[in-house]
Amino acid sequence: MPNPSLSTCRSWLFVPGHDPVRLDQALACGAEAIVVDLEEFTPAPHRGAACADFLAFANDCRRLGRLPAARINRLADGGHGELAELMPAVPAAIFLPRVESAQDVTALDLALHVEEARRGLEPGSTALVPTLETSRGIERAHEILAASARTSAALVGTGDLARDLGLSASAADDERVAALAPWRVRFLAACRDAGCLAIDGPWPQATGFAADQDWSMAQGYRARCVVDPGQVPLLHRMLGDATPATPDAASHKTNNDEREP
Repeated sequence: MPNPSLSTCRSWLFVPGHDPVRLDQALACGAEAIVVDLEEFTPAPHRGAACADFLAFANDCRRLGRLPAARINRLADGGHGELAELMPAVPAAIFLPRVESAQDVTALDLALHVEEARRGLEPGSTALVPTLETSRGIERAHEILAASARTSAALVGTGDLARDLGLSASAADDERVAALAPWRVRFLAACRDAGCLAIDGPWPQATGFAADQDWSMAQGYRARCVVDPGQVPLLHRMLGDATPATPDAASHKTNNDEREP
């Protein structure tokens, strides 16, 4: 079974795998899980080196009490090779991007079984975290989340979801959050039904994080993907005092005058 501490991780920090400075910042910021992102944050020419360096980085994570994880590319786009290179480091979780069907999950589940057997690891010990980042993926969330016993957590990819919904990159914060709110709520409900941890998507803007996190907590989210290490301390303070609340997707507010820590 996957590491049970995955279900209690509040912060999931995504970092590029080729940047030593960013990796050191990730280790120092207190994030509970650190995800080396090969799909989006690591340029293709540097992915091989990032995979080779992941073993030492994963050991540093475990020494500091962090969970080491990685997001690979889709299996057909190089993910098979990346997985084979990463598995000697025994990652706690492997994230799969752009999941839109149960078949995407079962294919990675099988690949993980093969790699675990090859490395002598306990079968099923590597968690599989699907990233749902299109309306089609979220509409199929229940079947996706039921496709593998490894799926103890899932991520809603709000950046790509915004693009899938037709939002422009220059959309105002209130327009963005209003468009994403029903999909974030729907994703959370599917995760609850499946009994897995729902990881809310990142807030990449320079302002408004605390207000959006208030809304996220009010819906019932207890974990979040972050891409800015400076958001981690505030996220932990807010989630440390989190209590269940009645969801109200219409109550979202943003505060553009508030700066991230």
